[in-house]
Amino acid sequence: MKSSGDVTAPALLRRLRRIDVIALTVNVTIGAGVLAMPAGLAASAGRWSILVLLAAFVLTALLALSLVEVASRFDVTGGPPVYAADAFGSVAGFSVGWLLGLSRAVSFAAISRILLDYLVVLAPALDGLGPRLATVTFFVLVLVVFNVRGVARGALLSNLLTVAKLLPLLPLAFAGLWLAGWNHVPAEPPAMPDGITKGLALALFACFGFEQAGIVAGEMRDPRRDIAPAILIGIGIVCVVYLLLVFAAFALLPDPASSTRPLADAAEALVGPAGAIAIAIAAVFSCAGSMSATMLVAPRLFFALGETGDLPRVLAAVHAAKRTPHVAIVLLAIISWLLAVSGTFEYLITLFVIIRVITYGSVSAALIRLRRRDGAAPVTVPGGYAIAVAALLCVLAITLTTSWQAVWHVAIALAVGLAIRAATHYAARVQVPHS
Repeated sequence: MKSSGDVTAPALLRRLRRIDVIALTVNVTIGAGVLAMPAGLAASAGRWSILVLLAAFVLTALLALSLVEVASRFDVTGGPPVYAADAFGSVAGFSVGWLLGLSRAVSFAAISRILLDYLVVLAPALDGLGPRLATVTFFVLVLVVFNVRGVARGALLSNLLTVAKLLPLLPLAFAGLWLAGWNHVPAEPPAMPDGITKGLALALFACFGFEQAGIVAGEMRDPRRDIAPAILIGIGIVCVVYLLLVFAAFALLPDPASSTRPLADAAEALVGPAGAIAIAIAAVFSCAGSMSATMLVAPRLFFALGETGDLPRVLAAVHAAKRTPHVAIVLLAIISWLLAVSGTFEYLITLFVIIRVITYGSVSAALIRLRRRDGAAPVTVPGGYAIAVAALLCVLAITLTTSWQAVWHVAIALAVGLAIRAATHYAARVQVPHS
């Protein structure tokens, strides 16, 4: 298993248990996406909604199985960027890390907007530009403090928010198990010509986030033992909850496609207004939990790129007392806050799925490369080659059916990152004293 060779620098503490990483996977995945998914699926995929959702689960499983094998070869912080760098070189590693970090910052900002919308429902006094700005600033600062003070505190906050978000959602999910039947699936055909692709993109947006275990491997107590079950158990929990919530919405709502708050409306139909309030509270906790998990994980991407010298090395700084990547945490918070309050981030949301499938696809490609070069992994997935090829074909299909505008925006974002990398390398060379 590959690990960091720098034994003199302050090391990140290995405090994360298996249960922490399972909760982290569930927390960061069950976020804002599930709140809109039943209505979005019904409107776009119609009677094919369940099949589209199951297709998203299959693709997620293919990508996750590739991650399980590749991640078992490493015990360092970083995840997919580290794998890409080892398999294909430093430029590939940086490209994956930059895009993954950017997608996390955009996701954080977008979810903060949804969080504020639900908070206004529960507390109308928070409506207005000033209160909204103050609320998002306060929440970002709280997350920074928790995560700078220690990874264990950040994981504890993530675990508590995971429990808080699931408590109201699970009864509705169990109602979906009780009430579900094929007769409740929407009768309308898929919206053409692109209803299936829109439904699949929405489902994938809700499913993605399982790479978290690989990113924080450098702070796991026993990554070789815990990575595989953490990823697979976390994804299993997410898929079951999603399927049951969709069944509940379809069973309880006469026209789920027309609902702007499908889960809240389903809960109201089930138990009355109190149910809608409970789901609104769950939505707040769900968004807050996803933002908390993002603040725990995403800075480690910039930390890893700082360690390699692809971004300024100050990002690889570790707090002397708390042993956390405090500079990277603060940077992620600043970028996310600026996106959240500026209103310029909306166009990037459409890029989220395409960026993620590209970064996840790099892991499937790395599985093939590393097997050929290094032999069997500590955790060898049966049929790994076939799984990796199938995942790459799915990634190609999604990329080809995505708007070319989205592909162009990804290219721009990548070009900006590579320019920063080039400037960082140039500055490092200039600072080397001549003999």
